[in-house]
Amino acid sequence: MSRSPAPLQIELAVKQLKQAIDAIERREVDLEKASWTEIEKSIIKLLGGAFRVERPDHQAIALGVSGLLAGHFSQQQGAFWFPNREALEGAALGFPDALMVLAPFGAAVDALSRGNLTLLDEMEKDVRRSVSQVRFSAIQAGVTKLTPADYQRLFDPGFIQFVAVSPAKAKESWDRTPPQLAREIRDGLGRMPNTIPAEVRKQLETQLTGALDRLQPQNKLSNQTDRVSRLSELIAHLFASTEVSGSAPEELWSEVILPILLIGVPQRFPPLEQADLAAYRQGADPLLLYVDIIPHQHSSPDDGFLGLFGPDELEPLNLTTARDGMPRLLKLKRERLEPLVNAFDPAKVTQSVEAFSTQLQQQVGSPSEAPPRSALLQSALTLLSDLKRVVAAASKEGNALGARQLTEAEALTDAALDRLRRTLQGPRIILSA
Repeated sequence: MSRSPAPLQIELAVKQLKQAIDAIERREVDLEKASWTEIEKSIIKLLGGAFRVERPDHQAIALGVSGLLAGHFSQQQGAFWFPNREALEGAALGFPDALMVLAPFGAAVDALSRGNLTLLDEMEKDVRRSVSQVRFSAIQAGVTKLTPADYQRLFDPGFIQFVAVSPAKAKESWDRTPPQLAREIRDGLGRMPNTIPAEVRKQLETQLTGALDRLQPQNKLSNQTDRVSRLSELIAHLFASTEVSGSAPEELWSEVILPILLIGVPQRFPPLEQADLAAYRQGADPLLLYVDIIPHQHSSPDDGFLGLFGPDELEPLNLTTARDGMPRLLKLKRERLEPLVNAFDPAKVTQSVEAFSTQLQQQVGSPSEAPPRSALLQSALTLLSDLKRVVAAASKEGNALGARQLTEAEALTDAALDRLRRTLQGPRIILSA
């Protein structure tokens, strides 16, 4: 089975840690075979005192330790790295024989902060025990091994959906107790259209009410969101998102869809380079060349969220500090998008892209043939029309513009969740279709 390579920063951190330990010990140390007790003795010398996570040099040591830990899991259980935007290192560890996610950097920081790297020995034993139990069950059931692609689909929040959300309604939902929320959700599931299969309803009930049933029943959800921020974000979406867009990969929004708004409707096209024409001859979609070549009429932050929102233009909708990862429901500065979507005209964009495609066709030497249509254009225009509708809803008094980050698996099953959202917020009547 092919392995997913470690992130470059992890590889470099391990290499630098080895060099530093070799230098301080004045001999070559085999970190792959050394025990955590031996490694700890060397790291104590490198730290020069208590571990401080805010210090860049200490962060580098923690990153190197996380790489060593990941190497142990790779050798022992065949663990692999997969892209994960929530992990500080940009990737997490998955296991082929057990659906288990591990963020080695967090484990390394915890052990270093406690001044006890032997805690990593205990973690390795626990993981070995868990994987062995699941592996035996999987063998009995004939389950296929999991791959990095499986983990990325299930755990990497790489899809984006824009929402118009009412912060006041979100707060109302968080101020209810878990049993109150569970009753409303069960009632909503019972009022969903008959077109939603019973097994889908059951899955939603298990996912939502099952999680609520495990919380403190007398305590409001708002007092427990530090432990269940994912659930609180989902509850806010179900009860407070008044309008939603379709979901699409983050890269599609940042590299294709939103650049269409920043480009506007150009009056002329820049000269085409031979590399652009060669890409077109090789089958590149005209829209991809369009957004890559044509200058933007509107400015945007160089390193912003989705290439559009600066660091001061987004914040978590729920300001409670989460312990289970980065926030996935973000409140955005609506004024950044509003003038862009108000100027958006699907017909004019279509004409512009088609004119650009014609110019490409003429310059590659086939002016008599009709240029191929972009396979991406209609999907992009549909999502932009969705976005325009969401921004309009967000501009209403008391509402806000938000962005939900979803995994691919969540995006694929979001239709049923959205039906539940509309049922919970709709009139309390039984719908038959």
